[in-house]
Amino acid sequence: MVANRAAFVVLSMVVLLMGAGDAGAEPVDHYGFMVDRRASYDECVACHDGSVAKAAVYCLQDCSFRTPHSILRRYPPPGREAAYRPVESLREVGIELVGEMVVCISCHNLGNPPPYHLAVDNSASRLCLACHIQ
Repeated sequence: MVANRAAFVVLSMVVLLMGAGDAGAEPVDHYGFMVDRRASYDECVACHDGSVAKAAVYCLQDCSFRTPHSILRRYPPPGREAAYRPVESLREVGIELVGEMVVCISCHNLGNPPPYHLAVDNSASRLCLACHIQ
């Protein structure tokens, strides 16, 4: 675990330095590590694979309601637009899409408090209902 932590610290520093000229980079302290608040899926799972941080359970294809963390999905899903809210309404509540795709930072904002850093408070399923009409 110590070797993984050291490797992550080095990786984090490299990512931040490489992105230092990137106007979109937003470094934040995340449990003692400086990470980009707008990190890519690959950067998130580099730690959340269980090696450094708790493993995130996610789905890349054939996802269902029972599958947590459906990511790298087009929003709204083609042919199902009527069941989803317009993209503009997502932005208004703080949900980000990257290239019209749902990614980790769509639901998680590292600028928000732990434990889950949710982009939208999920009481009464508000996070879910920010996208899903029903």
